Formats: sequence, C-alpha cells, structure tokens
Amino acid sequence: MNHGDLYQSPLRYGGTFDEAAVDSATPRPHWARLMEQLRELGPDELAERFARAERRIRENGITYNMYGDPEGANRPWKIDLVPLLIQAAEWRTIEAGVKQRAELLNRLLEDVYGPQTLLRDGHFPAALLFGNSAFLRPLAGVSVPKQSYLHMLAVDLARSPDGSWWVLANRTQAPSGSGYALENRLIVADMLPEIFRTSNVQRLAPFFRAQREALTRLAGKPNPRIVLLTPGPHNETYFEHSYLAKYLDFTLVEGADLTVRDHCVYLKTVGGLEQVDVILRRVDDDFCDPLELRGDSLLGVSGLVEAVVAGNVKVANALGSGVIESPAILPFLPGLAKHLLGEELKLPSVATWWCGQESALEWVVNHLDSVVVKAAFPSVQMDVVFGSELNAEQREKLVARLRARPYEYVAQEQVSLSTAPVWEHDALTSRSVVLRTYALNAGDGWQVFPGGLVRVADAHGTSVVMQRGGHSKDAWVLSDAPVDAFSLLPRPNEPLELRRVSRVVPSSVADNTFWLGRYVERAENQARILRSMVPRVHQADETQLGSLLCLHRCLGTRYSKLPKTRRKPLTFALFEKELLSLLTDRKRPDSLPATLAEVARIGGNVRERLSADMMLLIGQLRSSMHLERGAKLTDYAPMLTKCLELLSSFSGLERENLIRGSGWLFMSLGRRLERAMYLTKELRQITKPLAIGDWSYLEALLQVADSSMTYRARYYTTLQPLAVMDVLMADGTNPRSLDFQLEHLLDLYRKLPRHLDADLQAMENAIASMRELDLQTMTFPDQADTRKSRKPVPASGFAQLEQFFADLENLLPSWSNNVSSHYFSHARTLPITMGLD
Repeated sequence: MNHGDLYQSPLRYGGTFDEAAVDSATPRPHWARLMEQLRELGPDELAERFARAERRIRENGITYNMYGDPEGANRPWKIDLVPLLIQAAEWRTIEAGVKQRAELLNRLLEDVYGPQTLLRDGHFPAALLFGNSAFLRPLAGVSVPKQSYLHMLAVDLARSPDGSWWVLANRTQAPSGSGYALENRLIVADMLPEIFRTSNVQRLAPFFRAQREALTRLAGKPNPRIVLLTPGPHNETYFEHSYLAKYLDFTLVEGADLTVRDHCVYLKTVGGLEQVDVILRRVDDDFCDPLELRGDSLLGVSGLVEAVVAGNVKVANALGSGVIESPAILPFLPGLAKHLLGEELKLPSVATWWCGQESALEWVVNHLDSVVVKAAFPSVQMDVVFGSELNAEQREKLVARLRARPYEYVAQEQVSLSTAPVWEHDALTSRSVVLRTYALNAGDGWQVFPGGLVRVADAHGTSVVMQRGGHSKDAWVLSDAPVDAFSLLPRPNEPLELRRVSRVVPSSVADNTFWLGRYVERAENQARILRSMVPRVHQADETQLGSLLCLHRCLGTRYSKLPKTRRKPLTFALFEKELLSLLTDRKRPDSLPATLAEVARIGGNVRERLSADMMLLIGQLRSSMHLERGAKLTDYAPMLTKCLELLSSFSGLERENLIRGSGWLFMSLGRRLERAMYLTKELRQITKPLAIGDWSYLEALLQVADSSMTYRARYYTTLQPLAVMDVLMADGTNPRSLDFQLEHLLDLYRKLPRHLDADLQAMENAIASMRELDLQTMTFPDQADTRKSRKPVPASGFAQLEQFFADLENLLPSWSNNVSSHYFSHARTLPITMGLD
C-alpha cells in the first residue's frame, strides 16, 4: 500500500528504528491498518480533528507549566493524535521486564533503609548511598509496608536501532505522567472513535481501579481518608494532580492543608480536622517535612516524618525513595537482579558508567565523544553535557571536574531514539519518541500500565524533555485477546447517583476563595476612588484640595508619596504623581495593578474551582491597567471604567454561576467584609466638620458608592452630610450601604459550619449599635456658620457616630482574623467586641 500522500520519510539522527514503517512506502504489519484509516480520513478531516482536540484542551484547561515560559501556568498541553502502536507479544516482553525491575528496586529500597546487607556484602557501593543527599537518614530503620516503598514506579523506555527496548531512567520518588496519559487516551479515543473501537486496544481504567484499591488496602481500615499531596498550582504537572484526585476520588491537598497533632496527620477543612490515613504524594522527598528534612520548604507538612515513624500515616511512594532514582545505580542492576532475584535483568539499561569506579572513569575520559555526562546525585547542579559538542578547552575542564570528584558524575551512551509518525503541517512526519510506562504495587503483585505517556522530541532533535517544548502522544497496546472494557467514568446510558452534598473543602481552598473575594472587592473600591479622583485633580482649585485628601485617605494606603510634614507644601503636581503611582506602580503593594495581580495569583490557586469564564475575566483584569510609558493621568480614566466593567462582570458570575457551597460562602464573606471596611473609612471622613471646599467630598463619595441616583431620587441635588450618611450607612435597602454589608456578613457567617457564638454576637452587637444611632437628632454645621467663624463649628451628636466608626474599624479586621484562625489555620481565636458599653 502506498501511503506517501500522508507519511514523509523519517528524519535520521544516525541509525534509528522507525516505529511505523520498514521504509517510506511500506508500513510495519501492525501499523498498516492505522495508516490506511488515516489515509481514508484525509488531510482535511485530520486537520479538523486536530483542531477540535486543541480546542478541547483549551476549554478543559489542560496545562503543563513550563518554568520561565511567558505563558506560564496557561501553557496548553500539547498532544499528537497519532498513537504509538505496540504489538501484544512485544508488550508482554516489556511488561515482564518492568515488573521485574519494579520488584528489584523495591527490594533495594527495603535494604538500604533497613538492614543494609547489600552494602556490607559489597553488592552496592556505600558511596552511592551515603554520598547521595536523597538518602534520608531520619527514615533509616523505619518500618513501612512493602507496597508503599514503591507504590508506583515510572520507567522511561526507548528502542535501540536494532529494535530492542531498553531503559533510560527509573522514576521512584513521585513519578508523574499517568494522569496525562489517561487524558491523552480520552482525547484520542474521542477524536478517532472509529479507529479506536476497531483496534482492540488495552484499556487504562483497570490500572487506576487497582491503584485506588491498593491505596485503600494500604490504609488497613474501611473508608480511609486518602489525599493527594501536591506542591501547588505553580508546579509543572499541577493539572495532572488535580485531574487524578478527581478521577480517583481523593482529596487534593497542599502542605498547608495538613497538620500533625499527637503524631497523626490531619486534614484541615472548614468542617474541622479529619485524620488522614494515606498520602499519595507528588512532592519531592526533601520538601515533605520542613521540620526534619529541608528547613526552607513551604510545600511540606511539619512533623510528617514523626507521624510516619509512629506508623499513623502511610505515604506512597515512601519518603526517601528518591535515593534510587540516581542514574548511577543502573550499572549495578544486572548484578543485583542475579543476587536478589536469581534472574538475569530482562530489560537492559542504557549503557551507563558511574565515574566513582576507577575503571569506569578512565573509560569515560577516553571516550567523551560518545557519551553524555550528567550529575549522579540531585545535590550536584549541572546541565547535561554532550561530549561530542565540546571543544578542546571545554573538554579539558570537564575532565578536570570528573577527576576531582568522580563519584558525583555518571556518563551514558549517546543514544539514537526510535521515530514515530506525528501530524504536522497537514501531513505525517517523523519525530523521536520515548515511552514512559508505570508499574503499580498492588500488594499481591505488580501491575503494569498498558501503554503509557509517549513524549515526542522537538522538530530538529532528539530532546524529549517536556520543559524544553516537547509534546506527547498516546500509546496503544494492541491486544490479541478480549480487552477489559471497565471504566471509572460512568457510561452515558448508565444512571448516576444524584448528589448535592459538596465534597470536603480543604481550608486552603476556603482561604483562597475568601481572599479572592477580598481582593476583587478591594480592586473595585480602589478603581472607584481613583476614577473619582482623576478628573478632580485638574478641575479642583486650592480650596478643594481637602476633598481630594479625604478621598485619598479612604484608600488606606501605607505607601503614600504625599508629603508627610507641613514643611513641604502639598501641590496638585505632587498629588498627580501620587495618583500615577497608584495606577502604574506594580511593585507598590497598595497600587491597583498590584491588587489585580493578587486577584490573578489567588484565582490561579483555585482555578479548578472556578469557571472558564471567571478565569478568562481574571486574566483580562490583570492586563487591564496597562498603558505605554509617558501616558497622562487623564488617559487612565477610560481604563478605570473598563476595569470596573470587568469587575462588575466578575460580580455577576459570582452571583449567578457559582454553586452556593462553602467556596461561595467564603468568597462572598470576603467581598462583604472588604466593602464594609472601605465604607467605614469613607463614612468616618464625614463625622468631622467639613470646610466649605471639602463638601465636594460628599458628591465624590456618592459616586464611589455608586449611589448618586439613589440620593438624587430622594434629595435632588441638595448635598447634606446626614442625608449622605443615611443613604450609605443606615439604608438597609441600598446594596452599597454599610447596614446591608453587615447584615449579609451576619447571614453568611451563620451558614458556615462550626461558627463561633462569640463572633456571631460581636457582629450582632455592631449592627445593633449602628441602628441605635439616630441621625435625625444630629446636626451638622451649615456653610454660613463656617463662613462667619472661618473655622468649622462642632457638630451635635457626631462624636458618638465617630466613635462607632472608630470601633468598627477595629472590629472588622479582628473579626476577619478570627475567621482565618478558626477555619484556615485552625488556631485559637481571640475574643472581640465593639468596644462600646
């Protein structure tokens, strides 16, 4: 069959094995049917399906974070829809080799953290253990279940030019990629359904079912609490962590979500502390416990090692398993297989030389042109060095480094990877590939992932490092027997168990949603105040400068650039400079751009809890306040209006699109609390007598509170402080009033689990104190009195009002701190009162 209309001749990087074809015109037998089906679909249809796959990836938020990439956490996952095909007989050979290797490495871990007989008998060099910072001494001698030393092993496989498979690397610490492999399968099966259904491909769901069952058995109790520990949203594979947690029905947690009490690990939830039985970790060994391991870690759980030693929690993979991830152990595996298993190593490793052996060092030095030099241990910082690319001077320096500390380096043969077809530029071309597959310790034996994650090199080389821009594809193991069609996902025609009970909400999620609400509201208040100030700076005269200062004080800024002493007079030029700083200085913590950046950061922390529309809005908000350097102050007015439009859209999505669960409760609580804080600052400014020029502050305050039309409907254009106070403080029907905020705060707090009666009472007292204030009986000096005396006349009854706002300014932050202590950190709360008798 001629398939040259789709398949171009493979790129040759020296001698390579072509996975799909014997030559440019003849596909391998197990590829022939796939190539024919792709040809029948044709380039146009294939291009359309690839485009649909890319849209699905974007819409589902499937990402892989490349450190230093401009797209950051928003970089879409890259997938090629043409699968890598593996014959059943060939897979049986791979499967047997991976199982054997997993058992061998598991026994090696048992020994190095146990009796260490391999070291004493000379089967394993002591320098490879004690010279490796990944060997965690606090875990030596600690008994852990055999199935958690290596709960899962990842093995990177490649095919040599003669067609045989060999191992590039073992991943024993926190192996990643199985979730991406699952997502790849779902996408490819959905985009090429007619091909997938007729190819008898081994399914992946039984492997994940076995993983869930293995972790449940590891707990040793019914209905255990199993959590997946992630480094957080900035980790490169965070999407996978979130995806797997949902798929396996585990709770996704960060280190801050867990706490150790009495040698047990607990999950901090808004409902209280819940004991954790098993931790499936994706955090590297030394970051897992800042108390016992790496002191500067912000990702782990203080006291976790203590809980593991006490036997009160199981961790998979076991802490310290990264010690055998070093490529330096590869040369010793054939001997260890014979000693521990009584068998020959079934899957050979890529030729590797540990330079800690004198003979190996000399061989490497004499053959640098044919090897790749890399670090033996994670503590050694170096990039991979291709010996063939070195000039004479670079070669001499490398040799000196090797001879100075030989045990820190390994050399590996520079390999030629096999190639497989990928879809590119509306045609099939060829790229180098590496297959990562997985072995699961099911307790009663090892189970191998039927296929795996195929990593594809870039266009012009053999690099398959995802951090350098590579992409992926699915691997199909073509079965010669009926396949298990089990799926953890419900079938479309199967009835679902209907449920409205929310899943457990970790405290960090509640914390983030609470502060997302606060920062969104803070940004809105800042934008409203700044939008009111910008035109007034050029329109006001000297007598109205006080009004601008009142507005500026409402921002509560701690980083003001305005003069702090009377020696330097305040001018409109200085005021304009201050406003520009608030509008443009991203490094200034109280600027509007800095606040919007916090909205984006916190939103990213909980993006799996937010809708795609909300995340889109958050991205637009972050970039909304940007103009070219040299822009004038007045140029920012329309930008502030646009920013407020986006914030209003966010408010609409929050009200109409979010489920009224704990996340929404904390977000709304944060918003109402922040608005109440700003209103308190703003209203406190008019409890003191205003000079004639400062009365324009009243008009600005109504604009800031978006209540100008409400006021005019009642009082026309007559501005009076008491009337403004009534609209913005006491009117419970006005959604911008203080009464409205405090009443809703009280209502939201009542709906939270475990709310504190004392804090509930404090808010009730605040509302009662506000409603006892009788504005009708108060008086404010009129402009005539002020003109006659040339200074403000004291107002009757306003001292009590000013005291109320002063007390409320103390109450609200204290009340917020108690919410954080009680629900987020689970620490002791402090009694708070209004301070009024």
